[in-house]
Amino acid sequence: MIIIGYARSSRQGRARSKMAGRANPFDWSGGHPALDLVNTLDERPSGAPVENLATYGDLVRFAELAGLIKAPASGRLRSLDGPDGSRIARRARELREHLYAILAAVHSGRTVPKVSLEAIGSEVRRAHAARVLVAAATSNAVRHGWSSPSSPEIPLHACALAVETLLVMADHSRIRKCGASDCEVYFIDTSKAHRRQWCSMQNCGNREKQRRWRAGAD
Repeated sequence: MIIIGYARSSRQGRARSKMAGRANPFDWSGGHPALDLVNTLDERPSGAPVENLATYGDLVRFAELAGLIKAPASGRLRSLDGPDGSRIARRARELREHLYAILAAVHSGRTVPKVSLEAIGSEVRRAHAARVLVAAATSNAVRHGWSSPSSPEIPLHACALAVETLLVMADHSRIRKCGASDCEVYFIDTSKAHRRQWCSMQNCGNREKQRRWRAGAD
């Protein structure tokens, strides 16, 4: 399976990488930037989830680290934070939660919520409308670019296009929820046997095995 637009393939399969500090608080175990977006709300389904997209700066940083925008663009965009940035970050969180609602519905065998599909569709249409075809600087190739390269909506648009790619092109049979009862991280199972159960064997996998062993011992 080819995941279009995912420039961070070297990080695929890294289990719940949590680097120190706010520079990179994100969980990269999803194997696809749209799933990594869903996983930016950490500690689901606890009563006190950790919001890693609290600000526009967080959104820009996520989009850069996920390979959705380039570092020079990220630097320019971070300087645009303000009231508009706060609204864009809120829209990104709403996009994330609509994708989460679809994933949760599929996982539990429920009907995909129409309101979530419509909301995602609206953001995807905005993202496509913001793109243009441009000639590459060093060749005759043509690529996609942004009609307004300094628009603060670019990281949101990039996330919306990643969500579209996941929903339309990914092998949905390989999208899994972590098997731990207290973890709702989603990931693409790229294992050869297609039997991956955990977002991280080191964290959730070992914890669940210990929990089951204790339950059996009792």
